[in-house]
Amino acid sequence: MSKKEKVAKEKKPMDAKVVSAIISSISAVLCVAIVAVSISVCAGKVADNKIAVAEKLSSGAVSGDVSGDVSGDVSGDVTGDVAGDATGDVAGDATGDVAGDATVDSGAQDSTDAPAGNDAQANTNADAGSKAPSSVADVLKYYNTATKKAVDKKVLFSKERMSVEKTYEAGVALKTFKGLVYQFMGVGEENKYTATVTKEDTVDSYHKFLQASSLTAANVKNATCVDKNGIYTITIQLKDGSSSVQGGSVKSAGGTALDKCGISQGEGDKNYWDHKNAQNVYDAIDDIAGSANISESYSNAVVTATINSKTGNITSLVVKFNFKYDISNVMGSKGTATGSSTVEMKNFKW
Repeated sequence: MSKKEKVAKEKKPMDAKVVSAIISSISAVLCVAIVAVSISVCAGKVADNKIAVAEKLSSGAVSGDVSGDVSGDVSGDVTGDVAGDATGDVAGDATGDVAGDATVDSGAQDSTDAPAGNDAQANTNADAGSKAPSSVADVLKYYNTATKKAVDKKVLFSKERMSVEKTYEAGVALKTFKGLVYQFMGVGEENKYTATVTKEDTVDSYHKFLQASSLTAANVKNATCVDKNGIYTITIQLKDGSSSVQGGSVKSAGGTALDKCGISQGEGDKNYWDHKNAQNVYDAIDDIAGSANISESYSNAVVTATINSKTGNITSLVVKFNFKYDISNVMGSKGTATGSSTVEMKNFKW
């Protein structure tokens, strides 16, 4: 009998307990390897996020919630997904969750989303993904932020303003000038104002079309927000306001809730102002009525805006209000005009 045959004959079968212990040890080693792989994957995600944050910080494109993106999303992946990996879901996380995160974070967008690379800013500005604002103060803050974002980015859109006459009672002089007065005020179908904001308009005249809202609780009767399939519909009821010019001297003009809600307004007789206060009207007639008395007021003003809750991008904005003008001391004549205006902005090209 050879030495090799003798060793084989005398070799005892391995005890079952020993076999079980070896298998357990191998399994433990494999688990450690799996966890290490998962941690490496998540660590890579953390590193990628840190690199993205550093790049955005260096370009000035990130405002305040970048740290939240890193500490919230990534830490959640590390503490949650890795724990799941240890229980055997590593393959799913490596090929599914991680890939899914990469798709979401890459800035993929639909027609109403912010341009790629602006996701951090969009989330910061509109608290994207959070619960719809409920208190008046929170709704106004959300709306103000959304309008400011549109103004800051000078988003292109189309606009239409239509004013409808309700009554016009006037003396001889003002009856004669009714056509000119209504042309300036934009009253009637023939005087409807339409505009399409172009890139040229964004250089130094964007304020003619949209201005950032600065509404506070003191300016409104109520403000609500309704969420439907990720689209917020914000409705704001503004407090009534007025302005006046007496004997050619401006007593009050501007600064009303309507002037603060985002529609275009300012000084001078500009046809593109959506709200024409007493001073605007006076500037249009002062050549023939330097001592005119003008009292302007509006009522029942309502702002309705739709905003994509994911991006914080405005998709439409409508402002409606009733108006009244009392004009006197114009070539010995006086008159009263009442009506309603609707300002609509749509087709925002984010």
